[in-house]
Amino acid sequence: MTMKKESNTRTLSLRLRAITFLICLSILATAVIGCEAKKISASTLAKPAAVEPSTLYDEFSDAFRKALWEFAFKTSGSALTVKDDGNALYSPISLYYALAMVEAGAGGHTKGELRAFLEMLGETDAGAELQKLYALMLHEGTSEELIANAVWMRSELGDLVGQDWLDQLANRFYASAFKVDFKDKATAEKMSKWVEEQTRGKIKPEVDPTEADMILMNTLYFKAEWAEAFEEMSNRQDSFYAPSGTLADVTFMNNTYFNQEYLVADLFRASAIKLKNGKIDFILPNEGVLPETLLASPDFLKTVYESERKTADIAFSIPKFSYKTKIDIFEKMKALGLREMLQNNPDLSVMLPNSEAIVSQITQEAFIDLNEDGVEAAAYTQIDIKLTSAPVMDDVIEMTFDRPFIYVISDDAGVPLFVGVVNNPLAS
Repeated sequence: MTMKKESNTRTLSLRLRAITFLICLSILATAVIGCEAKKISASTLAKPAAVEPSTLYDEFSDAFRKALWEFAFKTSGSALTVKDDGNALYSPISLYYALAMVEAGAGGHTKGELRAFLEMLGETDAGAELQKLYALMLHEGTSEELIANAVWMRSELGDLVGQDWLDQLANRFYASAFKVDFKDKATAEKMSKWVEEQTRGKIKPEVDPTEADMILMNTLYFKAEWAEAFEEMSNRQDSFYAPSGTLADVTFMNNTYFNQEYLVADLFRASAIKLKNGKIDFILPNEGVLPETLLASPDFLKTVYESERKTADIAFSIPKFSYKTKIDIFEKMKALGLREMLQNNPDLSVMLPNSEAIVSQITQEAFIDLNEDGVEAAAYTQIDIKLTSAPVMDDVIEMTFDRPFIYVISDDAGVPLFVGVVNNPLAS
């Protein structure tokens, strides 16, 4: 009898514990659901197709790779104009991907004009080439490379967007497309958070969707170690001769690279340092020659990229630097006719079959940090769409970058990721 009573007591105790546990779960679930209710709603119109990283660089068209460089040659001079000691940074490939999404949604004269601007010659299937390139630009590990695309639109616009364009976004650009409430303040934060995540925390833009009906985004993140690292013990403090005057106590990294390719031209000299993914071409203008003077000629970067180089041992002395930039692409590239092309009655009929719209704004933010270990860089391009109705040297060549200089970062796919100007290595 006593054993039976004890058994009943234990059973009751277990039941009470179970009830208590369920009540706790219920309270926890209520708390979680309450938190979830604060999240903004986003309806997904397109999900990116599955993609696997690739290293089959030979399958990427040389002709299209050349087109990407031609685009970089044409646009970098305009994008990199700065005043006084300001530094500049621009990602040709980030702008290219973003504009290519617009081109995919364009028709008629606008499509033709954009294809010419993007150097898409003849019957080039740019979507197919960018699809291959996307896989080539995915790297994980000590060398990391990540590219991402997304389209955000106000909820009411969702039914007006062309399905063919959405399919291209998902399958060719691996882009997501979302319907959201642009009037909700939480939307801007969510969009900014997406960029921050894609750029590994290096760029967190202040997104204001209230004046747009649709926003196209491209992000690029790149991190690579030097193939042969600079040793911190070889660093030295020295002067950098900026446009406004001498900067003291700038940290220079020093290393000698053997059998190094180099180029000496009338107004500059250049040599590249290899990364574990790609390389950085460092271009040192002659004394008295400003980077802007070189970049003003569209043939300048073409000369750097295409000219035959010689070999020598190069003693590099390069300042460490880290900075962020933001540029208005329309303003920078006014002379190239981009604003006129996308704001003067453009044909975006594939993107919006039954509506008229313009590109109201294009901006690009970028970040770079170059140090003894390697380089880390990121870029974010935003395009806003608005409806308008419904010689032979001696043994060692010295290249001391103690005055304003230019650099170009490319990856193993051989595409132009970043072009920059350093006028002040101490500026951030």
